[in-house]
Amino acid sequence: MRYPADKIEEVRSRADIVEVIGAHVRLRRSGRNFLGLCPFHDEKTPSFTVNAERGFFHCFGCGVGGTVFDFVMRQEGLTFPEALVSLARRFGINLPQPQAGGDGASGQEREKLFAANQAAAEFYGHLLWNAPEGAAARAYLKTRAIAVETGRAFMLGFAPGRANALVETLGRRGLIDAAVKLGLVRKDQRGALYDTFRARLMFPIRDPQGRVIAFGGRVLDERLPKYINSSESPLYSKSRTVYGLHEARAAIAKADRAIIVEGYIDAIALWQAGFKETVAGLGTALTVEQFRLLSRHTKNLIACFDGDAAGRKASMRALEIFLQAGLLGRAAFLPPGFDPDTLIRQRGAEAFKETLDGAELLIDYFLRGQQDAAGGSTEGRARAAAAVADVLSRIADPFEFDLLARKAASMLGVAEEVLRREARKATGTRRPPPAPRPEKSVKPTPLEDAQIGLLALVVHFPQLRAELQERFTALAGGELGEALGEVCRSDQPASVLAPLISNRLSEGIRRRFSEWMVAGLPPDETQARTLSQDYCAALERKLRLQRVAELRTAAANRTGAAAAAAAQELIELRRRQREGASKA
Repeated sequence: MRYPADKIEEVRSRADIVEVIGAHVRLRRSGRNFLGLCPFHDEKTPSFTVNAERGFFHCFGCGVGGTVFDFVMRQEGLTFPEALVSLARRFGINLPQPQAGGDGASGQEREKLFAANQAAAEFYGHLLWNAPEGAAARAYLKTRAIAVETGRAFMLGFAPGRANALVETLGRRGLIDAAVKLGLVRKDQRGALYDTFRARLMFPIRDPQGRVIAFGGRVLDERLPKYINSSESPLYSKSRTVYGLHEARAAIAKADRAIIVEGYIDAIALWQAGFKETVAGLGTALTVEQFRLLSRHTKNLIACFDGDAAGRKASMRALEIFLQAGLLGRAAFLPPGFDPDTLIRQRGAEAFKETLDGAELLIDYFLRGQQDAAGGSTEGRARAAAAVADVLSRIADPFEFDLLARKAASMLGVAEEVLRREARKATGTRRPPPAPRPEKSVKPTPLEDAQIGLLALVVHFPQLRAELQERFTALAGGELGEALGEVCRSDQPASVLAPLISNRLSEGIRRRFSEWMVAGLPPDETQARTLSQDYCAALERKLRLQRVAELRTAAANRTGAAAAAAAQELIELRRRQREGASKA
């Protein structure tokens, strides 16, 4: 799908890049730029830089960079048209119907899927709040002390008991095929369509942008299963999604923490009670992918567990998942017999706050448990030390490893060096799950690097374009040559051209271009003109040398007129080189 350039520019200009990135990254001003910790790789010292004036970001640690569109695409896993639509919706911009072209077929299919989910959510919501059929569900929410405003904020709904209520609604909108792909509607053995969710309180599951990607449904009686969730689909992967992230992400950024609970109602009840940084799993044990998703927003994750033996055992299983995700994680153990929802309702928000205040690092809880289990016997301490060494081997951060190794050795009364050695040995015998690394891309050649510099200069300083256009014509070739020629012929301002050009560049070149736009441009036109002339001269010399090498090969390998022509061109090139050198 393609949208008009003027609309793309309108979205880019109104989508404040600092505001958009600031919802995910804690930024602080540094001169004309903003700095923060990169959300795309682990780092201790901020190298992620945002230039609000030019509308670009760049990480000088992993090399990722681009416009506000690039950030949203990478952060939320979207295509360019999806990122454009997302930002337009957020900043109140109406987009026209996209022009056909590119990957329109797949894009149109995804839009159909989103439309089917949205229509289903609106249908369920209408029945919950406005129809007699939703009375039982409304009464149930009242018993759980969920206010109407809260229920609406989470788009709660009710699926009626009729077998084909949603089938009829989506059929009228031409969305049945999409509903089947999403698992909202199914076919029986005879091919008849029926609703998947019937007589259930509905919990729409939204992506970080707020788009409905799946549903969870809860019965209001004693039927089993109590909960069912949407099946996996092109929009939804259970292991890579958390419930409530859209509603919580602004609060997560502000509080610099995320509270993780087990169920939908728990997340909603805590959000309503003021703990708006709360999210929930999706009916199964939390996964490495879910922790990594949350770690893009904050490294401070607090998981809530039951205070009984089963809950404490579950916390140790969670410790391994946290470590695989490169996180330590904290555990908040609830009073026995309570879950977050009942604790809030019966004892109030202050009681839950006290539980959170008592949260401790899971690794500390583990070490204390091993110390208690070891007792005073040699055998017990040896077993505990072996278990600790195995866990330490999973800690990737060298500073965390060092501090915890010291602490563990002191607690268990074993030699620190022995504990470290055994941990390193365990690391060598285990193949760790792959951690997310900065994406590799082809590094620009010296010739391309000079072209990228020229491209950035003429994009940002339009007054250079006309005077350098003839020289750029000689430098044309490849994606950079084409981009240079296009910019030279354009009269559009940098604010329009920069994102359009950036979006069309390949990954490695786009990263280098974003680096120029964030921190490489000279402060004024005079310096820019001098630098551009130097780049042009260097490029022309490089291209002449390449041509000389080509002509030498041609003169040596060809015969007759072809060899003579190559030799004559070679003589002419050398003459121009000498003349240029004498003038210099």
